[in-house]
Formats: sequence, structure tokens, C-alpha cells
Amino acid sequence: MLGAKAVARAKINLFLEVGPRRDDGYHDIRSIMQSLELSDELYFRCTDGSDGKIVIRCNDRRVPTTEGNLVWKAVEAFDAQTESMSGTGVEVLINKRIPVGAGLAGGSADAAAALLALNYIHELDIPMELLSDIGARVGSDVPFCIRGGTALVSGRGEKVEPLEALPPYQVVLASTGEEVSTRDVYERYDLLEAETKPKQEEMEGAFGALINGIRDRDFEAIYTNLRNSLESATIATGQVEGYKDVARGAGASAALMTGSGPTVFALVSGMEQAAEVAWELEKAAPITIVTSFAASGAEISAV
Repeated sequence: MLGAKAVARAKINLFLEVGPRRDDGYHDIRSIMQSLELSDELYFRCTDGSDGKIVIRCNDRRVPTTEGNLVWKAVEAFDAQTESMSGTGVEVLINKRIPVGAGLAGGSADAAAALLALNYIHELDIPMELLSDIGARVGSDVPFCIRGGTALVSGRGEKVEPLEALPPYQVVLASTGEEVSTRDVYERYDLLEAETKPKQEEMEGAFGALINGIRDRDFEAIYTNLRNSLESATIATGQVEGYKDVARGAGASAALMTGSGPTVFALVSGMEQAAEVAWELEKAAPITIVTSFAASGAEISAV
């Protein structure tokens, strides 16, 4: 039976608009997500005679290796759909490079990689649409992380519409290094007074201009229309605003918090500018990473 290596890519939100809480406890969102070259590496192998046993190892001790890991949940969801693990188990080694709990979808990216890897190992040829449906049961960002690239994401994250791929912009990430609970940030957002939330008209205008900017390769339109509703609810307001100010002061074309934070991403014009922005951010942020846009999500190869 085959083994597999997976590259699980992080994401950022170029745009994130949060709607009211739904009856199922989730929020409807409208987001433009973008994959990054920053990635985790995962290695998978099936174990004969293990009858559904899951073993996960990770180089980062903060990452759970039992039922709390989204890879574990992805394996269970895949088996529930396919009944492919009768008489076999799976061992997974995660080489963690994406900061944990940083709004970069590291756990979701790993879960997406697990679904693609199991499909590959078991030679099932499950179509992308069904894999995305399985992924949606595991986590809201998993369907996007399966497809990756540049995409419009809606619903609670299960609806993914590919957009024209953007050029490989250079990106500098800055993070506090502290884990942030996505649930806590959304709960804080729900409690905000209406006047402290982004105005719907302004968000609508920015969204339309950003979509047009992506279509037309209008970089100025892209830079000036990045938005994230959750910036107003972040627990790390001071750090986020500070990182954005530092990045812009160092010459970044744009800076915004991604997801539920606390990571800030800065878009820059090239490697020389990326180095300058990273140099300045490193003085303020415990974690600074230079990366770039990627054209796809998780990728699988044989081991």
C-alpha cells in the first residue's frame, strides 16, 4: 500500500465579512481567501491489521495528537464516508511550520491534506466536490484549503468559487505567537455595538472593488480594498494595529489582520521591500515570516 507526502498550505483573508450568527451556531461569511507558500509537511502511511487505528505525531508539542486534532477528525470523516480503513490504520507525521492558532488555517490545511492523502493512498479517485463536502464536516476552512489558490468563499466556508489566480505577491507575516480561539473572537464580534462594526455599505463597496481589482490585475484596487470585519473584535488590538503601522511605515503596500488573528499580513512589491518590512517587523513581533502567494492548496506526492 502506498505512503504519501503532503504539502499543506496556509491561507490569508484578503477580505472577510461576517454576517449574523446562524441557527447552527456558525456565522455566514463572505471572504476572498488566498493560499500561501508557507506550509506544513505531513507524511502518511497505512498500517495493515490496525483496523482503524490512528497515530499522529507532531514536532510542535502544542498540537494535540488525539481526537482534538483536525487531521484525526478528517481521517474519521473520510472513513465514515468510504469505509476504507477496515483492517488498516494510518500513521501521520506532521512537520509544523504554520504558526498555531494564528488565523492562518494551519489545522484546516492539515485536515485538507489528510483527505487528499487518504484518497491517494487508497486509490479511490473521489471527486474534489465530495472531498470538499467531507472537509466541510471537519472545519469551515477545510474546503478552501483543499482547492486553494484565490477564491471567493461563502456560507460558513463550504462554498468555494475559484477566482482568477493572483501573481505570486510577496507577503510578510507578523504574529504575537499566542494562540487565539476563533470561537472567542466571533463571540466578541457578536457582542460589539453596531456602530463599532464595519458599515455594510462600505464593506459592499470594498468587496466589489476588490473583485474587480483581482479580475483586472489592478494592484492599487487590491491594496486599498482589503477588509476584515473581525479586526474590530480581536483580542490583540494593540499588537495588530502596531504591526500594521510598522509594516506600512517600512513601505508595505497594504497590511491587514487575517482571519480571527492575531497574525497581520503585509503585501509588498518585491523581495527587497519584503526584507525591509520583515526587518522592521521582527523588532516588534515574536514571529515574522516572509512568504508569497501560492496558486494551489494541498499537494500530494508518493513516498
